[in-house]
Amino acid sequence: MVGTLTVTERRRWLDWALDIFDTQVRAVPPGSWAAPTPCGQWDVRALVNHLTVEHLWVPPMLAGLTREDIGTRFDGDQLGDDPGARWTVTARRSRDAWDRPEAWASIPMLSFGPTPADEYAFQLTADLLIHAWDLARAIDASGRLPGDTTSARTVGNNRELVRWVHDSLRRQIDAWRVVGIFATPVSVPDDADEWTRLIALTGRSPHWQPGLDAGQPLDAGQPLDAGQHLDGGQHRG
Repeated sequence: MVGTLTVTERRRWLDWALDIFDTQVRAVPPGSWAAPTPCGQWDVRALVNHLTVEHLWVPPMLAGLTREDIGTRFDGDQLGDDPGARWTVTARRSRDAWDRPEAWASIPMLSFGPTPADEYAFQLTADLLIHAWDLARAIDASGRLPGDTTSARTVGNNRELVRWVHDSLRRQIDAWRVVGIFATPVSVPDDADEWTRLIALTGRSPHWQPGLDAGQPLDAGQPLDAGQHLDGGQHRG
């Protein structure tokens, strides 16, 4: 269990993280879907697909279905010809599922076992927040459209949320590293801000640029899903 936030507070943070990731998806320039990201072998399209798959799992998981019930329907690329539209529809359905009061009393059967809904929501929130930075960095590097102000600098500006995610994740990240979800933390100065420390905690270089070896980030190439989290089918990251 993480923190002692109320359901209202947890839902507010989840919505904020969904919004910030959505902002980055909408900012992907035409022709940039194959651009590299800080997430190992994932390009922009694969990263957005990863989060899309993760949130495709949400409605059935909160409704009590298991991975066996769902089967392989969410395997592979789910973005089709319009990645942005596919993400938008999926995110809206995920929000709708969390709007049901009974959802917060459920214990979804994730890949690693039964997990209280508030922990599931935390994992989704952390995943969205950190992957929003991954996507923002990728878009910055590939060339944002003129006048776009949704850069990576804006992703971590909710300091209260960043602090909560950092402190909560720090208490459990060793267990995630054991299963290969996160890489070794990156060293940062003692006076680094909380956002920089959060990024470094997940094994990412805060100064990532395409072509530089930034190590293996949060997902280590695996997605979390309905079964596993911090990521999406098997994903963390």
